[in-house]
Amino acid sequence: MDTENVIKFIAMGLVFWAFANACVKFMPEYATQLPLPVYEFFYSITVNTEPNPSTETIPLETIEPDSDS
Repeated sequence: MDTENVIKFIAMGLVFWAFANACVKFMPEYATQLPLPVYEFFYSITVNTEPNPSTETIPLETIEPDSDS
């Protein structure tokens, strides 16, 4: 790949990122009409200012030894 193609590839990537970011942040009513995998991909590459929800954790129950023995 020569330098010119690399510059074009980077520029197209930035344009795509800007479009996805604007779509998710400023036009959510249209972004949510996209198919779910497309919307999730756009949302994953945008700059999220909200904290990510942590994964749901199941509290561990304490296991007590059997008192039968």
